[in-house]
Amino acid sequence: MATLRELITLVHSSTELKYRFGGAMLKACWDVMNEDAGTENHANRIALAKLILRDHETFLDRYWALFLSNSTIQTAGDASTDNDIQFVVNSFYDTMANAEAS
Repeated sequence: MATLRELITLVHSSTELKYRFGGAMLKACWDVMNEDAGTENHANRIALAKLILRDHETFLDRYWALFLSNSTIQTAGDASTDNDIQFVVNSFYDTMANAEAS
């Protein structure tokens, strides 16, 4: 588990990790755009994908702290693997989609 100092450093100065988080968000959106319409929560998921693809910078800032709530990401920081980053983004995608739909 990251210390409080490490957490605030991640939030404010981890540009490498934030860029990679942005890449994972875009990949998740592209995957959703191509998923079956019968996928659970598809309407909210596709609506979020369209919003992010139109203005991804806003959504990167909005969901950065949620992404950083994952203990694996907190511990590894910039050394997080692409697989870990994508897994975390994918695991929070429905939460983000439902929040935007509310």
